[in-house]
Amino acid sequence: MDKPSGISVWMPLINKLVWPVFIVIGLLLFHQQAGEIYRILIDGIKSGRSVEVAGIIKLGEAATETRIRDLSQSDVSIRSVGGSDGVVRKSSGRELQLLKSKLNKNPLTTINTLLVPDNIQFKVNILKDYVATLGLKYVVFQKGSRFDGWMPASTFVAQLPKKNESLSYARLKSKLSGISQQSVRPDQPARAVLEKMQALRIDSLPVVDESGRWLFFANRGEILARLMTSVILQQPDAQAPAAAQ
Repeated sequence: MDKPSGISVWMPLINKLVWPVFIVIGLLLFHQQAGEIYRILIDGIKSGRSVEVAGIIKLGEAATETRIRDLSQSDVSIRSVGGSDGVVRKSSGRELQLLKSKLNKNPLTTINTLLVPDNIQFKVNILKDYVATLGLKYVVFQKGSRFDGWMPASTFVAQLPKKNESLSYARLKSKLSGISQQSVRPDQPARAVLEKMQALRIDSLPVVDESGRWLFFANRGEILARLMTSVILQQPDAQAPAAAQ
């Protein structure tokens, strides 16, 4: 028997992966337009049935078995915006430029969260600059070492005073409305997290461990894309051709 050519050996695997790969890319590039697909997937997951995509991706099973902690992207958060002695000074502006330079040198680095601790003073303009310059998505409030609520960065900036003033943690929070306490645990299945996002009509939720420490943000588009990717990678390779007789 003739030995199969190289391309014929790889064709079954290529055919198997091409549509799932297109689906993942589509979700990443057109996540807003994928809302209807998301709704169908979630309805299937909630009903307990295995939702298949492209004939091979069983999202129902994957969403039940995958824990949210496995989806962490090791995001870099901004631990504080304070200068020396815990007071925001001009040196904080220099720190911002260092962070911006780091991002420019390494585009794969992700900085999307401003972590606001309760032990320093905050200059309004510095807070605005950090969100605008780094393109931050979320603001997390931290009392001691414990999670104390969160809100979208755009909502946070919109409510900051127009005048540049120095604010304590308590005064800063008193000027803000819409701080959410909603969160999920790292050991929760992806299915439960997706269901909670759907019920709250939001796209992201902070992941907080049992000790009350914020870990990272889970995003529904990324969860679905990672579920698809993980299932694709776990698929057994195409059967190896029979040995030549």
